[in-house]
Amino acid sequence: MRIARVLPTVAAILLLLGSGRTLPAQNAETDAIKRVIRAETESYYRRDADAWMGTWVQDSSAVRTFITSSSYSVALGWDKFGPSTVESIRKDATPQVVQVDRSNYLVRIDGALAWAEYDERTTNPRDSVPLIARQQRTLVKRNGEWRILSAGSFVESSFGNFPGAVEQRLEGVGADLLVAKKHRDAIKVLALSSELFPGSAAAHQGLGDAYVAAGETAQAVQSYERSLAINPSNEAAKVALAKLREKK
Repeated sequence: MRIARVLPTVAAILLLLGSGRTLPAQNAETDAIKRVIRAETESYYRRDADAWMGTWVQDSSAVRTFITSSSYSVALGWDKFGPSTVESIRKDATPQVVQVDRSNYLVRIDGALAWAEYDERTTNPRDSVPLIARQQRTLVKRNGEWRILSAGSFVESSFGNFPGAVEQRLEGVGADLLVAKKHRDAIKVLALSSELFPGSAAAHQGLGDAYVAAGETAQAVQSYERSLAINPSNEAAKVALAKLREKK
């Protein structure tokens, strides 16, 4: 497996950066690394594909890892995640208004190799709760510029009693009940989710889907409209609502 080949490399990087041979991080270099990290996130939400690509090493050594309570994904090589991310940015070029706060930085620099870890809190007015994650970035310096070699995101807010985690679990139970064709039970669970998280577009959309499955069109329309009031660009809710109105 390709993962098995990558893990020893990652372990070697961490060993090197954590050893006594690690050089003191100079303020100028640390600031430069933080600027690249900030630019990666800001360019993504600004929907600037070229700027986002410019923060990355674009070859087979690049790695992107994402971990939540319900999923784990690792993309080995730029071609496995870079082009698809660029395509998604260009497909929806509307800038996203979010607030990103970072804290608790830990930075290690050894020559042209650097490792950074930090807490990140992303607040989106369209979401009911902020996204809280522990982020990791490995960077290399090429032609005098720092570039991201690997990125790892551990989404803490998807675990335990974080509001986002509770919402995800309720949505998962509701989806499972729909698959089992227990429509009324699904409506009960998803209605609770929309009540607990009234500012969540996803919660209202999920409830709308349950009403559709139960044949309750009027209630479904109301739920989709609430979802779109929170997030006007929710394409899934737009399509579902259009289909319901066509049937009238």
